[in-house]
Parts: sequence; C-alpha cells; structure tokens
Amino acid sequence: TMQPWHIYRKWNERLYAETAEAYEAGRGDKNPKEFWYNGELDFFDNFVIPLAQKMKACGVLGGAADEYLENALGNRKEWA
Repeated sequence: TMQPWHIYRKWNERLYAETAEAYEAGRGDKNPKEFWYNGELDFFDNFVIPLAQKMKACGVLGGAADEYLENALGNRKEWA
C-alpha cells in the first residue's frame, strides 16, 4: 500500500484472487466481491495513510517516509 502503484496493484490482485479462491472453496466466510473495494479505502484511510504520516512526522526512515506517504496518498487516489 506504500509501494509504487504498479507493485501495490500486482500484490493486491494476487491477494484478492487468493481470498476469492478460499471463499469459493468454503474456507472463507465473506465473498471479497462484497467488501474489497470499500475495505481497501478503509485500510488506506484508517491505517496506511495515518501510519505513513506518523513515520514522516517522527523522521523514521529519513526521506523514504516522504516517498511512502506520497505513494500511499497516490495509491488511495488511484484506487478511488
């Protein structure tokens, strides 16, 4: 979620496919078709972006924290 868009999308698609496969095989109780889109927005808004902001504010990882925040905000915008 803090990686460049193409990498985030690659791994997000794989996780979705794995989750859908588990649901179809009876190993998951929720169909990802019903929650995936909004779940990602919620994850960005309530975890990823606040974490990246805190990392930047406290200087963790130097300039990389700036990049992570930019990627998180950009990925959230692309997702929406």
